[in-house]
Amino acid sequence: MNKNKLEKFLAKANEQTPRKEITVTIDGDEWKVRQLNLSELRDCERMADKGEKTDWFLYNDARLVKATEHEFPWNQEELKKAYKVGTKYELVEKIFRDNPEGYTKLLNAVREVNATQTEEEAIEEAKN
Repeated sequence: MNKNKLEKFLAKANEQTPRKEITVTIDGDEWKVRQLNLSELRDCERMADKGEKTDWFLYNDARLVKATEHEFPWNQEELKKAYKVGTKYELVEKIFRDNPEGYTKLLNAVREVNATQTEEEAIEEAKN
């Protein structure tokens, strides 16, 4: 029985699981917001954990970056230099400073696409 489990999980390790996506339009530009996997969500939580309190702004910005970085070059050096930031997570505030509605729209899409994950899907992803 253990050998079957091992083979099952070894086979799953190489599978590409499709992720749900939502497309939102902000100022005429389409943004594809992708569902985050468990490890990405954990990374966002670790990043925002400041000991006794959580930096909710950083948490939301990190989730937004991770949900859109498959199509937007958040980590491009030229972009970071132009906005005078050190990390891609600091870019979110700068890029959307004059468009809080756009930021809210993207963040709501991040929440929506991740809320569609059922408990069974979360358990299955955790097993992987």
